[in-house]
Amino acid sequence: MYRAGNSNRFVFLISLTLISGGSSVVAAPSVSPAPGTATLTLAEALSRAESASPLLRRARADREAVAARDVGASLLLPTNPVVSAAAGPRREAGRGEVEVLLHAEQTIEVGGQRSARRAVVGRAVHTAALREQVARAETRARVRAAYVGAQLAGARTEAAAEREALVAKLLDAVAARVSSGASSNVDLELARLEHGIARRARVAAALATADALARLRQLVGLPPAQPINLDAPVIAPAPRAGDLATLVARAESQRVELGAVISSREEIDADIARLRREAIPSPTLFVDFERDLPGQVFLGGGLAVPLPVWRRQQGELAVARAERSRVEEELALAERDVALEVERAYQSESAEREMAELLDRDVLPAAEGAVSLMTEGWRAGKFDLFRLLQTSRDASEARRLYLETLGLLWDATIALDRAVGAE
Repeated sequence: MYRAGNSNRFVFLISLTLISGGSSVVAAPSVSPAPGTATLTLAEALSRAESASPLLRRARADREAVAARDVGASLLLPTNPVVSAAAGPRREAGRGEVEVLLHAEQTIEVGGQRSARRAVVGRAVHTAALREQVARAETRARVRAAYVGAQLAGARTEAAAEREALVAKLLDAVAARVSSGASSNVDLELARLEHGIARRARVAAALATADALARLRQLVGLPPAQPINLDAPVIAPAPRAGDLATLVARAESQRVELGAVISSREEIDADIARLRREAIPSPTLFVDFERDLPGQVFLGGGLAVPLPVWRRQQGELAVARAERSRVEEELALAERDVALEVERAYQSESAEREMAELLDRDVLPAAEGAVSLMTEGWRAGKFDLFRLLQTSRDASEARRLYLETLGLLWDATIALDRAVGAE
């Protein structure tokens, strides 16, 4: 069931009584949720979205794929052993013998290459985990916006239904007055026209609510047409503490996107350290066994070391250094973008909050009072029905504008929370 904040002040929830022939106009009763309708709180919606969000599931899968690289980076020996054998006949002094040669070798690392590889993977896993947090924050912001949007759409639908019920009662009252000769057929046609307009507004609001709920179902992973009942009433969000400079500083320390870029830079630093260690020659230990003539056996071993003369990871190091410079530029641009994003969201939130407070404090009470006074004047015969309907439309527009502004305030608040890096 949708409930809007300060509903007792909304102009179409006033006790508007139009008495003619014993009939009266009252607010339409609220409709109870359909049987089997689940109440979906914001916390439940956020929890479901973290399991259903494609964005978050892809980020989680990317992190697991990066973590799997540690298996290869943790190998103690970089290459497989090499074993070779040779055999062949040999004749000497009229005697034939079989000569046998065996050779085995294994390359080992002595420059700490394994620890360097694991350090690269560790930084990559950390970066992937931060990107997963970015996806989670984006998902939560989308769900919050969709949830509040569905609540406000429901409030607009409820307001439109209440207005339609009020106009229907007004139509009955006018018809009764026409029958008694107290009003003309012109008033009856005006009331019918207003009733048709109110019905159309209610159908349009119901369609907007259905679309908002469909978007929410998609985000939280509910099946199509699953009835849901949103839990909390729609009220204005509490203002965020701190001035613009404080919020910018908080964003620079809290935004996960900046942490992900910094972690990418540290990952490149670890990769540069790995490349430098891999430029250290890895010696190869080998063992030879040879049997020549009977009684002539040779067994020996040795060490082979490649000389880093031509190739010392120059190309890979140059690419890594260039990539690090690119990430430094990206970090500087990201820090500037974050500050500008906080500034825009802060200004938008302040302006929307001021407008919402103005509408709630001044415009809605004035619209409510105007409708009440115009109704009393119409009943006393001081005003015609056209002026009453026009005042009613103006009040309806004021309520629509307030709900729209409240939605924009929530959007700005969610954007500011997202810009600052708050959950």
